[in-house]
Order: sequence, then C-alpha cells, then structure tokens
Amino acid sequence: MVGRVRARDFGVVLGDLEKGDLNAITDVEGVGVGHSTVISGDDVRTGVTAIVPHQGNPFEDKVIAAVDLFNAYGKATGLPQIMFEGVLEVPIMLTET
Repeated sequence: MVGRVRARDFGVVLGDLEKGDLNAITDVEGVGVGHSTVISGDDVRTGVTAIVPHQGNPFEDKVIAAVDLFNAYGKATGLPQIMFEGVLEVPIMLTET
C-alpha cells in the first residue's frame, strides 16, 4: 500500500455508521472544527483545536458524552463532569500542555 494506511484497509470497521464523503469529523451535520497555531520567535510553538458539537448552545442543548482514558498521562479538564453526568456542555478544546 502506498500513502496513508488506515485500519479500514485491513477490514477493521469501527461503529455502525458509514463513513462520510470526506471521512472527516465535519461530515457529521452541524459539527464545527477550528484550529489556531501560534508561532513566536524560536521557542514558541503551540496551538489549539476546537470541536463544536452542534450549531446550538451546548450548555442548553447538551450532547451525550463519554470518556475513555487510553494513556492518562496528559492533563484533562472537565473529564470528571463528563464521567459523572454523561453529557458535554462546552466545545472540546485540544491543546498541548
């Protein structure tokens, strides 16, 4: 195989739904994704990715959520609330610590 190899190439299927046209998280209707990168001088390289679950107010229209810790080395804010309540009330923000 040439290029990017995916689990699907080996017959692994995750979940019950078909993949979208772009095979991207944004294939899900209403989901938004944004990213910002900061480069400053020789030492600063950081960024953040935001995932918005739908176009409404996630605090008012909560999204069912769950947590799976596969490494648990990094720091995560908000996981106890998701584990206890099972809902997401804010956009998901991914960044480096």
